[in-house]
Amino acid sequence: MKTSHYRPEIHFTAKEGWINDPNGLVYENGNYHLFAQFYPGPVWGPMHWYHAVSRDLIHWEHLPVAMAPDELGYIYSGSAVIDTDNTSGFGEDGKPPMIAMFTHHWEEEGVPTNRHEQQSIAWSTDYINFHKYEGNPIIPSNMPDFRDPKVFKNPKGGWSVVMSGGDRALFYASDDLKNWRKTGEFGPEGNYSGGVWECPDFFPLTVNGEEKWVLLVSMGPFHDNHGSRTQYFVGDFDGEKFICDGRFDKPEFIDEGFDNYASVSYAGTDKCILVGWASNWVYAREIPTEEEGFRSCMTLAREFSLADTPLGGVRIAQKPITGEVFDEGKPSDGTLPGELFRLTVRGEGAGSVTLKNGNGESFTFGVNENNEMYIDRSNAGQKDFNAEFGTEWFSKYATGRLYQGSWEMDLIFDHELTELFIDGGTRALTNLVFPTAPYDQIETSGNASVTVHNGKA
Repeated sequence: MKTSHYRPEIHFTAKEGWINDPNGLVYENGNYHLFAQFYPGPVWGPMHWYHAVSRDLIHWEHLPVAMAPDELGYIYSGSAVIDTDNTSGFGEDGKPPMIAMFTHHWEEEGVPTNRHEQQSIAWSTDYINFHKYEGNPIIPSNMPDFRDPKVFKNPKGGWSVVMSGGDRALFYASDDLKNWRKTGEFGPEGNYSGGVWECPDFFPLTVNGEEKWVLLVSMGPFHDNHGSRTQYFVGDFDGEKFICDGRFDKPEFIDEGFDNYASVSYAGTDKCILVGWASNWVYAREIPTEEEGFRSCMTLAREFSLADTPLGGVRIAQKPITGEVFDEGKPSDGTLPGELFRLTVRGEGAGSVTLKNGNGESFTFGVNENNEMYIDRSNAGQKDFNAEFGTEWFSKYATGRLYQGSWEMDLIFDHELTELFIDGGTRALTNLVFPTAPYDQIETSGNASVTVHNGKA
């Protein structure tokens, strides 16, 4: 079946091959660097670090692969910082080094259960060519699940890193990015979700004049979560460990769609900007894009904040960064302008929007009579490429709004990916769809009015 229209225009993809977790997000001198888990083939394989750079988080210049597997193992996920004060000593000619901290994943060939993970670093002063530190690993380990270091500046001085340790988050500190000491951990107490802990992130945000720290933990594939999702906790940081304030009594996810995982934040930016992997480990290896030479894309970059909501208290809020891509929009005339567009939908009470094509396929979203935001991709297009993808468990989802009364939804559509937000981004649903022909019609029901914004990358 021809699938020549799935590669997104404004969502990042590798030029060719497989990508998953975003890594090493760091900003310097007007440049947003994005690294990613990468394998040159169409499916997951021994992990490399892909590398690209952008001035606007929309248009990307592809750079040489930053790191490849070596005798210590595959190059798993991690982060990057600009070592402005050259605490590591890797700076040259007055230029501060970029330090990438990552997981070396070793496993016995043919026996993946015999494995261990350790932390290592690499450095660069041209921010393109990386040199692995001869003293690697900097945090040795025999643990099978000990990965995904996220480095950040400790507000009390020096550097800290948070990483996953199977069923908990581990905190370490350093003065030079080479020598690390453990300072604390969080979990498994306080966690309400199943799945192995992965890709933690940690950052401060302010709400009601008070600084709070947010800990993200990507929870590996777990059926009750509809696959892989990213959980978050809110609390405080004492310079050594995270103290959760226990405001939630069930898992809270940054995005309750099926396809947003491993979101991590940029280092070096004034605003809190995150990017996630727009897929789900349950079916990621089989999505029908191989014919186009790529598999998987990233979400749009999103600016994160905290909002004090009337129905849910303090929650994550997020706003997609779209630059100048979309026009001011016009009231819907029942047609869609191609495969890159944005819809602003306003209503009160129940209302829905359906995107349709001439092949009888459709994607529906809206607000139901229970004041829930919902999506339905059960008839959206191709689904037989994977046994789970077409099931109701992975096709329909609803989540309660954190506000009452009138509402506004924001849908960004880019070929295969839908990113849906409501109530200022306090709820988000990100979902892949694979229509066999472009959606070209739009229908509404109930109380919903639509403005259509044409997109141009």
